[in-house]
Amino acid sequence: MSKRIGVMLELTWPYRRHLDVFAGIQRYAQDAGWQCELDEFIFSELGPNDGLMGRFDGIIARADAQLAKHSAAAEVPLVNVWFTSPVRDDLPGVFPEFAEVGRLAAEHLIDRGYRRFGCLGVSRELAHQVMSGAFHQVLESHECTCQCAHVARRFYQSAGAWSRFQAALDEWIDSWTLPIALFVAFNDVTSRYVVNACRRKGLRVPEDVAIITLSNEPLISTMPPPSLSSIEVNYEQIGYQSAKLLTRLMDGAAPSPHHKFLKPTGIIARDSTDFFAVEDDVVAAAMRFIETRVGQRLDVDDVATAACVSRRTLERRFRAAAGRSVAAEIRRLRTLKAQRLLAETDLLVKQVAEEAGFRNAIRMHEVFIRDVGMSPSEYRQTATGGTARRGRG
Repeated sequence: MSKRIGVMLELTWPYRRHLDVFAGIQRYAQDAGWQCELDEFIFSELGPNDGLMGRFDGIIARADAQLAKHSAAAEVPLVNVWFTSPVRDDLPGVFPEFAEVGRLAAEHLIDRGYRRFGCLGVSRELAHQVMSGAFHQVLESHECTCQCAHVARRFYQSAGAWSRFQAALDEWIDSWTLPIALFVAFNDVTSRYVVNACRRKGLRVPEDVAIITLSNEPLISTMPPPSLSSIEVNYEQIGYQSAKLLTRLMDGAAPSPHHKFLKPTGIIARDSTDFFAVEDDVVAAAMRFIETRVGQRLDVDDVATAACVSRRTLERRFRAAAGRSVAAEIRRLRTLKAQRLLAETDLLVKQVAEEAGFRNAIRMHEVFIRDVGMSPSEYRQTATGGTARRGRG
């Protein structure tokens, strides 16, 4: 007999963090033969005396205190996918590794040559606190400065709140020393508001202000120009792993671990960080050339030719400006591209190596062991929560 699963994900808010979690649940449900039912008021139907105790065999939800109370009373297993839930510590759950999101944002912006940073977060949001804290840790290790700002979560719900939000943005921008790189630890929509505020002040994105965000909403992140660099948080895997955990609970097993955290799959670099804040124009041109051709056969001589300098001159100036060799930059960007392909596609490892510009899969394996600390196949298993599909290598 198929299991009946209740799903409560606030899908009336069509964000990827809701929709992709739902997609991951459905991918698992199809294989498991589950019957899933969307219900945003499950808690009202789970009372122990209302005759509906047997309606669901399990629940996956952005769980609040009310749902936690009623599911426990009805003895229905519940998996939480809302990191900021007030009952997060009490429930088994699957979440993004938000600290890694903050670290990735900082490293991406530092690699662009920036030394002055800003971080926009949401007041009293645990996920934003974790991301911002990790962002600051990386900056401190590089002796970089950061100017922080916080906004109320629901700044868009009234004209008065919106005006206060705009005024806060203007005040924050006036405190900057340019060029500056921002991590908007919220979503793509809020990043659009930041872009608009910068333009009102006559600032250019990315030349004066680089911006990276998270959620990678397909429409908002790509239109209108400039497109927004974003971190892919891997929400579909959150959904898949939550369903996998629910199966264990319905079978009577204890959750192990109580909480599971999945790493983001990488940076989606777009216009808003398509700038290198290095004073050396030759190095900036070389960096841009490498980034646009990293998936092709490329060596240091090719980069030197594109930058119109000798290889020796390029190597010297590149190390002085970026702190690493040209070959190391090529290898770093190839590894980042391979990580995204491993996490987001079903390509075989040897195909990933080819797409990312490695000489062959053996060479990519060597680089991953040295720079990532695991093989490409192990990275794929980690990024997908151990659910690599057939056809992957």
